[in-house]
Amino acid sequence: MSDRVFKAVVNDSKTKMERENAKGDKRTYSPSYQTEVSGNNYNALLGKKIGDDVSGINIHDDMNGYTLRITGGSDKTGTPMRPDLHGAGVNAVLVGPGTGYKGKRYVRKNGKVYRYKYDGIRRRRNLRGNTISVDTRQINLTVVDKGARALGDIFGAGESSDE
Repeated sequence: MSDRVFKAVVNDSKTKMERENAKGDKRTYSPSYQTEVSGNNYNALLGKKIGDDVSGINIHDDMNGYTLRITGGSDKTGTPMRPDLHGAGVNAVLVGPGTGYKGKRYVRKNGKVYRYKYDGIRRRRNLRGNTISVDTRQINLTVVDKGARALGDIFGAGESSDE
């Protein structure tokens, strides 16, 4: 029964943090936290769709008071979920640039490789529907309403372990 687990990636878009990139420039980002969802919480998420709001207690026991919105996910093979496809199955869809397809081609020119984005480029891709099913392995969530405790405290971010 180890199959019955979701990996939940919770993004706190309301909190902004800073870090330096390789060039030394300061960049802001929103922290993300990962946790596994199993048991009764697993069953509570089955049948939910992209865009639905769920209680934070369904994701982690300490997330009381949080409201989270489902923004996407993927199945066990890495096939992304798409919000405009209804159902839980896999569909072969002709798509342009967007979720599941970047729409770029690599072209060799003068001994170099360039990445072009042609107008009107489309490709048939296998994409999963917007409903969470038993085949879903990862769920992406974003914070709508915050609870009493900070997510960094709940997931233990910032703790350092000296060995």
